[in-house]
Amino acid sequence: MNLQTSDWHWQEIFESMHNGVVAINRNKEVIVFNRAASRVLNIPQSLAIGAQIDQVISNSNLIQVMKNGKEEYNQRLDINDRSIISNRSPIWRGNNIIGAVAIFQDISEFEVLSHQLDTFKAINKSLDDVIESLDDGIVVANAQGVIVRANDAYQHMTGITAKEFVGKHVSDLLKQGYMNKSVTEMVLERRSQVNVMDVRNGKDLLLSGNPIFDESGNVTFVVTAIRDVSQLNELKAKLAESEQIKDKYFRLLEHLRSQQPFKKIITKDPEMQKKLEIAYHVADVNTNVLILGETGVGKELIAQLIHRASKRAKQPFIKINCGAIPPNLVESELFGYESGSFTGALKEGKSGLFELAQGGTIFLDEVGELSLDLQVKILRAIQDKEITRIGGKKPILLDVRIVAATNRELESMVKEKTFREDLYYRLNVVPILIPPLRDRKADILSLVAEFLGKFNRKYGYQKWIHPDVMDVFLEYDWPGNIRELENTIERLVVTYREDCIGMDALVGTSLQLLKPSKIDITSLQACVESEERRLLAEAYRTTGSTRKAAAILKISQSSMVKKMQKYKIESTSTK
Repeated sequence: MNLQTSDWHWQEIFESMHNGVVAINRNKEVIVFNRAASRVLNIPQSLAIGAQIDQVISNSNLIQVMKNGKEEYNQRLDINDRSIISNRSPIWRGNNIIGAVAIFQDISEFEVLSHQLDTFKAINKSLDDVIESLDDGIVVANAQGVIVRANDAYQHMTGITAKEFVGKHVSDLLKQGYMNKSVTEMVLERRSQVNVMDVRNGKDLLLSGNPIFDESGNVTFVVTAIRDVSQLNELKAKLAESEQIKDKYFRLLEHLRSQQPFKKIITKDPEMQKKLEIAYHVADVNTNVLILGETGVGKELIAQLIHRASKRAKQPFIKINCGAIPPNLVESELFGYESGSFTGALKEGKSGLFELAQGGTIFLDEVGELSLDLQVKILRAIQDKEITRIGGKKPILLDVRIVAATNRELESMVKEKTFREDLYYRLNVVPILIPPLRDRKADILSLVAEFLGKFNRKYGYQKWIHPDVMDVFLEYDWPGNIRELENTIERLVVTYREDCIGMDALVGTSLQLLKPSKIDITSLQACVESEERRLLAEAYRTTGSTRKAAAILKISQSSMVKKMQKYKIESTSTK
């Protein structure tokens, strides 16, 4: 049985509440939406009452509560730029659930106070952590000479537990033999720093006491630092250990920064994602990697990912296109030369690309294009980890990581004696074969959206692609892979005059002979809806908020929510 809103007495009670109340019936219709809920959510009651709950609050979770019959307490939600705490419960009538209710409160007014409290707690905890992390013992006494705090290091040095002296006066501790000298009393008497040597628990200790003054100049606390003098010689080792810890966290930070390239490699294909996982996994070691795949599949992006996810990320990434350097200049470009090595050489000589990559990564693109003579020299550089400039006599030690790539069948070239077998095995330590775009059809839609947005922004357009053209994209084999797809999108954006890129835009391209799997005469209404969906999606993507997007498009937020649901535009929350 569904709840009705005809019982005026409880309805008036809800209206008088400070907390927001939202209730739904079995049909998922909003039957209670009090003034507090309207104020907090900025949604008129007239639009909410009777509407489907998901159209009013997309993340209310009331439907789930009604389905599973489980209460949910203290759930935090961000709605319309406000933070609320919500308690949600099913509504029972006998043994049947007939609805669900949420009671929530806007906590944004408490955010500042809560933040200040959290900050104070964090500072207090940080101070405690600092005191406990010190190798030096720390003892704190108040102005009356009573011990109020001692860290673990002090207890370890002296062999005294905190229960034995915290809360006791230092003079009593002297009488009981816990200490030979009271630095605290000396500091309180002199009102200045005091340094003394003492022997406790068989250890030579240096005690340094310092007074803490209030604004009136009165001593409020005495802080005494105790250092085991015998441990001073161990400080260098501890410093080295600290440096290692620093380097570890530095590498971790660089590791997190290196994940940025993943955002540029757009893929939903499971096989391609496995390739990215392999690349990321081997990035942290210096092993050689050979990236294989057709032209345009993104081999250089994978190489950059490996470099930027590695410990060499802050060092150079040098790309060498082995097929683009003139044969007579390849050796000098790779290995450099000394002054006067040949006619036309620079007087001061020149560093080669291998030298410029010191500490970083060399990316040998199109490695299959290397001549046999040059293959020998690169093999020697990899094996010996050193090079010699043209005309030079002194070898230069190398610290570089080799990542190579090719679109050729190196194994066949090895059999044909056009590629050295020993170099092949040196490069092919970890092979990563990148699948062609025709085997990754699931990525085409995402790539088209990325490239279309890119070129619309670059050239100031708002163009979109007709579904029939998208069908052609999905049927086409893309022999040039992602590079061909990107170039095609740019060409269509800059050459086609209409905002809607239709089938006639493909005339004169390699795609013109393909027909969409389903031919349909597009109506005006279909075009209007397609354009409306694009504008809604773009506004929401730009603002990240249904309220802000609705304001840009000059429609109500509820209309924005309904239209996004109509066109199945995904949203993380309704803001």
